[in-house]
Amino acid sequence: MSIPLTLDTKWFSTHEIAIIRGTYEAMARVGTQQLSLRRIAKELDVSPALLIYHFESRDNLLIETMHWALAGTVRRIERRIAGIENAEDALTALMEAVFLGPRQNRNFHLIYLDLVQYAVRQESFTKLAELLREHINGSYAAVIRQGAEAGVFKVDDIALAARRARAIVEGGFMQWLQEEDWEQTHAKLQRDCHEALLLLFSAR
Repeated sequence: MSIPLTLDTKWFSTHEIAIIRGTYEAMARVGTQQLSLRRIAKELDVSPALLIYHFESRDNLLIETMHWALAGTVRRIERRIAGIENAEDALTALMEAVFLGPRQNRNFHLIYLDLVQYAVRQESFTKLAELLREHINGSYAAVIRQGAEAGVFKVDDIALAARRARAIVEGGFMQWLQEEDWEQTHAKLQRDCHEALLLLFSAR
């Protein structure tokens, strides 16, 4: 199965969306590599045959679930920063779109780590990683460019600054996932990442 490098997702029935949502929760709770098609069916309390009928295979179901989650994340970020003219307000909105809440961020990044492993080893998952890289980096770049043009941010290479910004945030999340008190430290992580980005952009 080949996923195009686009945010467009195929039309799903209400029943299929329920399967995708349930699969997403199971992926976060159990771990993608631990989920056979039979295990997914058990987690969702449906028959394996039903999953095959709708998604043809385990990998197709995992790909569609990851694609659904990534597309939703990208759209949410783009909606939050759209129309904001003040660069620092746009950066704040970007941070708010990225930092949804402890549980939501934990689930997403646990699945994201699985996606990275799959993208390295299985070609069918590669374009999902490309989708995330292109659109998330693009969201950071849009905010940085706006700030640079307004003279608020001092940035020579916008693409490089976007990659570094994403590295700061994702690196922060990777460390945060390993903390025992991750629910309590989520707000601090958001503040730390926001301040680190302002420092990176040399905000005045």
